[in-house]
Amino acid sequence: MTDRLLIISMLFLLTFNPSSLEAADWRLIVDLKGTWHFTVGDDKNWASLNADISDWDRLPVPADWEQYYQGYNGFAWYRKPFIFNNSTTIKTFTLFLGYIDDVDEVFINGQKVGQSGRFPPNFQTAYNRERRYQVPAEIVKPGENVICVRVFDEAKNGGIVRGERIGIYYDENRSLLDIDLSGTWKFSLNYWKGFKNTKFDDREWDDIFVPMNWESQGYEDLDGTAWYRKRFRIPDQMMDKELYLILGKIDDFEKVYLNGRLIGEVEELPGYSRLRRNNSYQLFRAYRIPPDLLQHQNVIAIEVEDRYGEGGIYEGPVGIIEGQNKAEELLQKYRWRNRNRGWESFFNDLFDLLD
Repeated sequence: MTDRLLIISMLFLLTFNPSSLEAADWRLIVDLKGTWHFTVGDDKNWASLNADISDWDRLPVPADWEQYYQGYNGFAWYRKPFIFNNSTTIKTFTLFLGYIDDVDEVFINGQKVGQSGRFPPNFQTAYNRERRYQVPAEIVKPGENVICVRVFDEAKNGGIVRGERIGIYYDENRSLLDIDLSGTWKFSLNYWKGFKNTKFDDREWDDIFVPMNWESQGYEDLDGTAWYRKRFRIPDQMMDKELYLILGKIDDFEKVYLNGRLIGEVEELPGYSRLRRNNSYQLFRAYRIPPDLLQHQNVIAIEVEDRYGEGGIYEGPVGIIEGQNKAEELLQKYRWRNRNRGWESFFNDLFDLLD
């Protein structure tokens, strides 16, 4: 093995097909199936809470809008009020919207929470991709909320066409975390000398939500390198414990620093095609924290390189777990459970490489 570190601790690869995963333990918070308000056309003001929708139609979701608007291709909007009564301390929810043909942009209470594909003039379809967006808890409020979905369809089927899960969910696997690090992190598109050090002043950096891709947070079409920082505290009772840093999934490659020291990275390995740029975003990141590094006040600094498409720390859970058994329990949930033995053989080759 080269002296460059692929990853410290445990690494698991997820399959290409999300429907074959039995990883997250989803609990339904808000069911969004059923009748939505709908209109053809395009007006960005329709995402606002006070938009006039008195002349909109009503369509079922999920369903192909061609059943009701035969032959229509172009822009259309969906809108639905929902009641949110969850009073837990959950920081992040996951919005499932099934499969949308072709491109979508999603707003909750007027705030953008996700986008898949590209709208004209640089059209790029995402019709075969399940929509799954991270929703910060501060976006939803007790009582009535509004979700709006802007859709562009190029040809044939259109709209929120299908999906078993249409709603807002919570991954109960996150309860395994002893410290939840999801939420607001500091973020910069520019390299700053000393960014990984504990005393570095990051007050000039932007705020960004983790986990969520950066395109959904105002950094459209960003390909390249960006930097994250997060300060956190370790309780006294955890200082001498065996701890693991869980970073979910990152698109595409990263270097992870804790209190100024590199503790691991995922990089491209030319000899292993499955770890090239097309697949690295599917790796579930888990790093063992060197015990001599911990302080009561700590700083995680992460350099992320995105080659194309979406980028960033885009899917959780993100946090710290105490003990190898709990870490293995979480990681086991994210292992691929398909019967394709060729991939299992690849796992063995990968761990041989790391030894």
